[in-house]
Amino acid sequence: IYSQPMQTLLLFHSHCLCFLHQYHFVNINLTWTDAQAYCRENYTDLATIDNMEEMKRLTESVGSDYTGEAWIGLKKGTSWRWQWSSGEGGTGYINWDISQPNNLYNNQHCTEVTWPGTWDMTPCDEKHPFICYDDNLILVNSNMTWNEALNYCRTYHSDLVSVHNEEIQYWVSRMAEKASTDHVWLGLRFSCYLNFWFWVSAENVCYQNWAPNNISNSNLCGTTGALQSKDPQYWVSLPETKELNFICSKYPSDVRNR
Repeated sequence: IYSQPMQTLLLFHSHCLCFLHQYHFVNINLTWTDAQAYCRENYTDLATIDNMEEMKRLTESVGSDYTGEAWIGLKKGTSWRWQWSSGEGGTGYINWDISQPNNLYNNQHCTEVTWPGTWDMTPCDEKHPFICYDDNLILVNSNMTWNEALNYCRTYHSDLVSVHNEEIQYWVSRMAEKASTDHVWLGLRFSCYLNFWFWVSAENVCYQNWAPNNISNSNLCGTTGALQSKDPQYWVSLPETKELNFICSKYPSDVRNR
């Protein structure tokens, strides 16, 4: 049922990454508003960029052959503050061109990315290609055992979610708040044979958020990892036969440095 033999887990240390945004370049000339509508109909929204790593992946999604402009989801809101189309937080990460933002003609309220990847303010009614993103996480509000949840995720998406750092923990926790069960399954399982926890994506457990005094390495055979749906949203070990909601990842994690 697992994608790789358990012995594989002893042979590498992975650089743990889980990409929350999958980017898609659309080479159709649309206004910012029409591009937003297209992305929301076919993906999740116009591109949101939270950090330098995501900016790098966004430029890679476009490819080296394209040297024009492309809309991203950053726009001046009603309070005249820059905000993302998706409604995510503020703009903690910015990558404006050295001359931006300037709003020279007081009509440049939308943002396009130019190459090699800096941002420019632009009138929203101009027509350009654009970049959409797709969420990597999906909550399934059906109650299933851990094995049933794993099979469902691998059949319809990619895998049960792996949580490799605090940022992923944050987004998985926000998703879990919408669950109809007190816990949601994660892609975390205890190996009786090897006597440790592992992610079913064959990645090391390099970040942990266990509830205090929840686990030891005894009497854990047949247990799997779940996340509390409400605060403080720790991980807990539960029998694999319990039926819960669960969170799938749509795209495979990128495991490097094996």
